[in-house]
Amino acid sequence: MRVVISNTVALNGGDAAILYATTDILRRAFGEPLDVTASDLQAEAAARHHPGLRFCPSLHRAVSEWAGGGVVRKIAMLAVLAAAALGRGRLGALARRPLPEPIRRTLDAYAAADVVVSAGGTYLVPHYNLTPKLFDFLVTLALRRPLVLFTQSLGPFDGLRQRGLLRFILRRARLILVRDERSVAHLRTLGVTANVRVAADAAFALAPDAPGSAQLQRPGRVPRIAVSVRDWPHFRQGAQTGMERYRAAVAAFAAELVRRHGAEVTFLSTCQGIPDYWTDDSAVAARIVALTPPELRGRIAVDRQFRTPAQLIERLAEFDMVVATRMHAAILALCAGTPVLAIAYEFKTRHLFARLGLDEFTLDAETLTGDSLIDAWESFTLALPRLAPTMWPAVARERQSALGVASVLAERIGRPLARDQRQAAQQHRAARRANGRGAPQPAQGEREADADTVQGGGRGDEPGRVAERRGGLGQLEAVGVAVEQGETGHDRERR
Repeated sequence: MRVVISNTVALNGGDAAILYATTDILRRAFGEPLDVTASDLQAEAAARHHPGLRFCPSLHRAVSEWAGGGVVRKIAMLAVLAAAALGRGRLGALARRPLPEPIRRTLDAYAAADVVVSAGGTYLVPHYNLTPKLFDFLVTLALRRPLVLFTQSLGPFDGLRQRGLLRFILRRARLILVRDERSVAHLRTLGVTANVRVAADAAFALAPDAPGSAQLQRPGRVPRIAVSVRDWPHFRQGAQTGMERYRAAVAAFAAELVRRHGAEVTFLSTCQGIPDYWTDDSAVAARIVALTPPELRGRIAVDRQFRTPAQLIERLAEFDMVVATRMHAAILALCAGTPVLAIAYEFKTRHLFARLGLDEFTLDAETLTGDSLIDAWESFTLALPRLAPTMWPAVARERQSALGVASVLAERIGRPLARDQRQAAQQHRAARRANGRGAPQPAQGEREADADTVQGGGRGDEPGRVAERRGGLGQLEAVGVAVEQGETGHDRERR
């Protein structure tokens, strides 16, 4: 089984956790051998930090590096889509040959894949550039590969210029996995419902069989608190004002933990220790520590080390509590059995912690103050004996939900794949009988058209069915919309 996991950003520790967990879930769904290639925004750097995984360049990044911006990039995108639309056979391979090696390598991986899985995360939202993702989806559909969107938080799409194109694509996905009911509602506004399933964030699959049970303030030692912080340029009050208030609040909290409770505070997050990545949470942490009184800084540390997801879980297990702004720092802490007090900067965090029964202890980054954070911490600490009997079973349910995606994938992808292979073998034998001992006639077109059928519906419009019957070339009618929405720079994924 060959799989491409697209739209990965493995230099982000949260995205890396999603990538590792997704690979595990795919292995549960399809068994061995499983051949996985991750299409990453920074493929070479990702390969250095995750040597056990195979990476290829992301399509939009590779096209932009080849063609630059403006009209030239639009033409290049059309050329790549045209090469994809010519199929996975000899003609398509010939069309891909003149393209630059990074683009050709990625297209070859997509063409050989049995399924393309767009990585889980939060990137189909209004404040990010959607064009790279839409382009990737269009290429997948043009190659007539089954498209699966892994556990997402997405929307809202009201007023989005690319709304029609997004509807066109999402209706043709084999499966869309979302992390919350709010995302379901956003998809419903697009008329996308039949191929949508709700499931927990994939990273919960990294939890052990029985996550939970860590105790706050273990006897004989002072509280050890880990704090995950991040840069966030989308505060409603403005990036500069919002970040100044956020840093001041966390600094006051860390100082009060040391002063009032004698705690040891360590700033530790999922995005750190990688100079190649666009942001470093430890740099934000250092600015926060600089705001604390000098006499307290001996008990406040900044951990700058890069860690893999497994190493992060192991490290987070050493603490009594984690105060997390990064959602995947929170998830990995829960996988480690460490209680989490969450600071929500997007709806995804609040929805997750509501499912865990912790909504009353989840703080809003927009209104965060030092007093509100220390009060929440103290209340949470006192409430933990009451919360633990329901909180840890809720974490276990998230794990089971994440792992349960394997059976859905086996149903939606595994059976159609087996059917495609049987049909191809039958058509191959029929062609050989019809042509004697001559060269067999390929059955590629029939296989690819069948692979593009969305299981369970999701296509109520006749134009959509017509486009499907016309195969990959039908996707080119929509690409003009996609390339017109391009930005001059690369978007920065923040999950």
